Amino acid sequence: MLPAANRLRRAADFTETNRRGARATRGHVTAVVAVPQSGVAFPSSCPPQVGLVVGRRVGGSVVRHRVSRRLRAAAASVLVDLPAGCTVVLRAHPGADADASLARDAVAAIRGAAAVADRRSRS
Repeated sequence: MLPAANRLRRAADFTETNRRGARATRGHVTAVVAVPQSGVAFPSSCPPQVGLVVGRRVGGSVVRHRVSRRLRAAAASVLVDLPAGCTVVLRAHPGADADASLARDAVAAIRGAAAVADRRSRS
């Protein structure tokens, strides 16, 4: 379960992350990670935030909630690796429920996108 401070809730935050973040797709999951700008200092009290997008094309409500729980658990496991002020949007694609490696793919996508975003912010 993600703590309340680590949840991305506002539509504007989702839009901003999708607009300026780095993407990585693994299996049936796409992660978009936006790190803070290099000139902007974020205090350690500004935790990384994660938002989920699990649309109806993934399945019915039971399937969508199952996929959401699995994605949330995967994201919670990598929160300590993400920099302060970082935002992550995880998008599940159709077929995500049938994928046994959903959590592993989500973690790999987050780490891959975070590496690209970190390289972008340093240059």
